Amino acid sequence: MQYLLMKTVVAQSIGVLKTRALPVEAGGYNLLKYCWTPANVLGDWGESAGLTGEMVVRALETLSWSRDLARAGYAEAPVAEAIGRYEAALVAANFAEATHERALDALRAELESLQMRTPGSSEIVVRARCNQQPSSFALNVATAPEGGRPRFIPYVLHQFCLAQQIDPADAVRCDYWKSAKGEGPMSFAGETVYSVSWPENVVTTGRFNPDEQRSTGTVTLRQRPQKK
Repeated sequence: MQYLLMKTVVAQSIGVLKTRALPVEAGGYNLLKYCWTPANVLGDWGESAGLTGEMVVRALETLSWSRDLARAGYAEAPVAEAIGRYEAALVAANFAEATHERALDALRAELESLQMRTPGSSEIVVRARCNQQPSSFALNVATAPEGGRPRFIPYVLHQFCLAQQIDPADAVRCDYWKSAKGEGPMSFAGETVYSVSWPENVVTTGRFNPDEQRSTGTVTLRQRPQKK
């Protein structure tokens, strides 16, 4: 149930952006074409998010497969059943990497069988192309005025807490928040929610798209005037 909930959250919050279609290559449809890894999807949260981070990655992966394979000439229903069996194997094994490899092999075999029965559909390949190297998402953090104390949470994890009826602002129950580092940049892979505590118990909240800050290399969080 947790994984199904996460898949719904991912589809609504980042699925449209992160699973943007790439063309089917001449050599066939590559099941590993998007390099989904926790570090590439969640940045600094990739490791600490643990099982939750793995669910985010697999949700993005299967959403992209469902979309792309339909465009590659496959019927929706048998593809959904094959992907469902792949997901069930991962859930049963708590997303262990060894199980992921076996489940991927089984999925490829099912899709190859479908391809033989589906004239005009693309060949299926499994070709690693990212070598597990995370992209560079480093950004410095600044506040204006200085002296603010920022903390951050990826938007998808914020929404996952909300979907579980947990107050996302509660850093104890929704424990994915990270405070800004004292020195050095942080790695932000996608849309991020922030909260900044200022002197005199003033708090500023909001969210930002780190891709819009790449050119300057710094995300600056500004204190907003308080409503009277």
